[in-house]
Amino acid sequence: MRIFSSVWFFHRHSVIQEFKMEMTNAQRLILSNQYKMMTMLDPTNAERYRRLQTIIERGYGLQMRELDREFGELTEETCRTIIDIMEMYHALHVSWTNLKDTQAIDERRVTFLGFDAATEARYLGYVRFMVNIEGRYTHFDAGTHGFNAQTPMWEKYQRMLNVWHACPRQYHLSANEINQIINA
Repeated sequence: MRIFSSVWFFHRHSVIQEFKMEMTNAQRLILSNQYKMMTMLDPTNAERYRRLQTIIERGYGLQMRELDREFGELTEETCRTIIDIMEMYHALHVSWTNLKDTQAIDERRVTFLGFDAATEARYLGYVRFMVNIEGRYTHFDAGTHGFNAQTPMWEKYQRMLNVWHACPRQYHLSANEINQIINA
């Protein structure tokens, strides 16, 4: 765990401007050595660590942007919003299950899809962390793509949240309220 902390420490203290990470040669050497050690400690991911080591050693600017995505951060507000989105889907599914006529709404419409891996990777990573590491919302079906919706979802979820928050009984939604939320 110490190695992971060191990698995080050196990355977090480098200067990032306009997605360009700037590190001193000493920081690059230390981070390169950390990746070299990781190849030995984690052989299943050795190729990935060797690639990252090469990027750091040679200072490939375009690929250095990947490190920002990999080590980037989500604000507390964003994390809370993602949890709120997941909670909304929990409420949608519970409410759908309690409907007398569940055939009026396709169950897939009240199933959490996740986020787009290409454009919303940080959000997707947080969802996977919440489910796989934190053990929350484990009843959600990750599907064959592991919560990769394969289309941007953030704005859609924001519209849905606005409607859901306006509902007086958020966990006892009527069919009409469910439809309003999923069609937002």
